[in-house]
Amino acid sequence: MLIYQNQDCDLTLREGIKVYEDYLVANGKIPLKEPNNESTLIRDHDASHVIFGLDTSLEEEALLDTWLGLGCSYKLSYLASYARLPELKDLTKKLFKELGVIGFLKLYKNVIPTKIKIAFKNTRKMKKKWPFKHPENFLDRKICDLREEFGIQILSPQERMVKKVFWSGFHST
Repeated sequence: MLIYQNQDCDLTLREGIKVYEDYLVANGKIPLKEPNNESTLIRDHDASHVIFGLDTSLEEEALLDTWLGLGCSYKLSYLASYARLPELKDLTKKLFKELGVIGFLKLYKNVIPTKIKIAFKNTRKMKKKWPFKHPENFLDRKICDLREEFGIQILSPQERMVKKVFWSGFHST
């Protein structure tokens, strides 16, 4: 379990993002780079993994979609620009080639009960929506304080335990 996956994690958001990036590298993944010098798109996405307590498995990426859709404020064009990154397009093609439609259906079948919990329990208990494109000063605030301010109750380790879809990029955590 990653340290930011504790509800009361007292790391700053910046430190949590560093843990997330180190986790990527330790699992043979290359952290994405910002598309340009003015962009914070990758950082904003990585911060959403941290604030909602999720790793980068396919299952937890699928869970993040629910958090983002119902628990975040965002401009759709900004959020959609993440999916248009060349590296993400390449990954999506690779996943579809390897897993096919059946593999993705299995993935979503496995996570639907948890997605429903996020949608109808966790996001409804939030005090306000998390800003996907968050202010710079949030980086130096403690994760636990931000979760308290926004009313974010992350999933427990048991709630995150869903049946995994195996693929070439799979790493057990």
